[in-house]
Amino acid sequence: MEKGRVASTTGALLVAVAWVCGLLPGPGGGVAQAKKPDITIRVVTPFAAGHILADTASEFKRRLEEDSDRYLVTVTTSVLNEQTIDPAMASCDPAARVGEVLITGGQPLQDYAPAYFFFNGPYVIQDYAHFVQVWRSHLGDEAQALLEANGNLVSLGTVYRGFRQFTSNAPITGPASFPGLLLRLPPTPDWIAVWSSLGVTPVTIALGGIHDALRDGIAQASEGDLTQIDSLHLYEVQTHLSLTSHLVGFGIAAANACFLDGIPHSDVVKIERAMRKASDWGTQQMQSREAALLASLQGHGMTVVTPDAEAIRAAARPSIVNLFASKWTVTTWDQVLELAHH
Repeated sequence: MEKGRVASTTGALLVAVAWVCGLLPGPGGGVAQAKKPDITIRVVTPFAAGHILADTASEFKRRLEEDSDRYLVTVTTSVLNEQTIDPAMASCDPAARVGEVLITGGQPLQDYAPAYFFFNGPYVIQDYAHFVQVWRSHLGDEAQALLEANGNLVSLGTVYRGFRQFTSNAPITGPASFPGLLLRLPPTPDWIAVWSSLGVTPVTIALGGIHDALRDGIAQASEGDLTQIDSLHLYEVQTHLSLTSHLVGFGIAAANACFLDGIPHSDVVKIERAMRKASDWGTQQMQSREAALLASLQGHGMTVVTPDAEAIRAAARPSIVNLFASKWTVTTWDQVLELAHH
């Protein structure tokens, strides 16, 4: 008798599962259909898997899909590069853009709000707390308005990427280390201006080509945050890591404005909330991971050097002051530094 009840219960359970999966007609002859997501969101980043911005994209996917079964989020890493992905996000036609949400570096400022690129200028910002203070001021509001007006991108948050450092095959110890150095840089005019003023020979190479360029001797050195250095395996082709800490690296998460305009406001709120939480998570991860990344790079054989960072900053100061006078004219370096005390 007990055996019959078990068999009966098991059979009923199998029928129920088959109905839910759409394999059998349900009550009334209908077939249960699994609920299809109402909104598909493609999240793209030019950075490789393992980079903190790629991890943040995955965290956004996890949080939003857990919030509701209305969403299907896909994450694709190593999409194009920092310079080409911004315009590929601009179209209001979903078929003509690479995604609905972008997580990238500071390039959107260079493209769509160049007078505000001081946010991403060497030695301008002291630390991430200072960055957040300035980003939340009228200067950040103005920059974000231009991202939307000129790039069709609505800012959803920022992520700390860590200080940018130097890799090379000889130690970077101070200003004397720069003259003649073949330095890989992105095609970012303001960065090129600063480092050229110290005597480097800029070699402009997109993100995905850094490893090969250093391996083949096209460039002798690079600069980037630790998560970039690690995720691109630059320790395979560079022997030294010099802690210049010359720039507070950050990522920008942004959504295509037409995409947000085309969905209910309640969904926009959920997307914004999920990205805010994911961005905070990414920042906390990077802050807690930075020391471990440094130790990992040492474990891969890199020699860590502590250069005279203040001497480098002093040598770079004239070119930075000139950029505020000629390009970043919406504010002054002193005003940006003053916001650190608010």
